[in-house]
Amino acid sequence: MSDLMSYHWRRSPRAKQLQVRITPWQGIEVVIPTRTSKQRVRSFLTRQRKWIRATWERMQSQIADADRRLPDSLALRAIGEHWQVIYRRRSGTRVRIVSRGRTLIVHHPGEDESDCRVALRTWLARRARECLGAKALHMSAATGNRYRRLQIRGQKSRWGSCSSSGTLSLNYKLLFLEPELVHYLLVHELSHTRVLDHSPRFWRLVAQYEPRWRELDAELGEAWRDVPAWVEAI
Repeated sequence: MSDLMSYHWRRSPRAKQLQVRITPWQGIEVVIPTRTSKQRVRSFLTRQRKWIRATWERMQSQIADADRRLPDSLALRAIGEHWQVIYRRRSGTRVRIVSRGRTLIVHHPGEDESDCRVALRTWLARRARECLGAKALHMSAATGNRYRRLQIRGQKSRWGSCSSSGTLSLNYKLLFLEPELVHYLLVHELSHTRVLDHSPRFWRLVAQYEPRWRELDAELGEAWRDVPAWVEAI
C-alpha cells in the first residue's frame, strides 16, 4: 500500500471474518478476528489491495474540495432540526455557545477556528445525548433489548457499538444522517445485547425489527458523505 494511505489494525472478538473499513478522514482500518494469523491477514490484504487503493483514491478525490470552514447552519436530519449558526467576537479566552430558538450564537475570543469547532462538536454531543438517547430508550423498549449505559462519542470509523457489558456507544455524527439509517443502527447495536457476533442468529434478530437491513447496512457504509467536512477538521 502507498504510504499516503494511513491504516491500522484492530482485533475484534466479535468479528467472524477479516474486514476492511475505509473512511476518508481517518484512513483504513483492518478488523481482525481474534485468532487470525498474520500470514492470513497479509494474504487477505494482498487480494484486496486493488480494491483498497481504488476506494481510498476515490474517497480522497471526493473530499479534496470539501469545505472545512465553520458552518453557518446545521442540518440535523436524524432529528428533523435545522439550526442557524452566528459567530460573535467576545473578550476572554473561552468559546461559549448560546441557543435562541433554532439559532446557535457562538461567542469566541479570536481568529482560531479550531476552538469554535471543538465547542460545536461538544454541543452536538450534548444534543445527541438528548435526542439519540431518547430514541435508544424507545427502541430498547420496543425490541426488549436492554442496555445498561449510554455513551455518546465521536468515533472516527464506527457509527456505534455495544459492549458485552451492555454499554451502548453512539456517534454524535449520526445526527447528520437520515432517520431510517439511525433506526437501523439502533436496531443493529441493541441486537448485540443478545447476540454479540454477526452470526445468522444475529441477523435474524435484526430482521425482526428492520427487514431492509441489507440495504440500510450498505447505505450506512457510505453515510460518511453526509457528515460535514468541518466536523472532522482539526
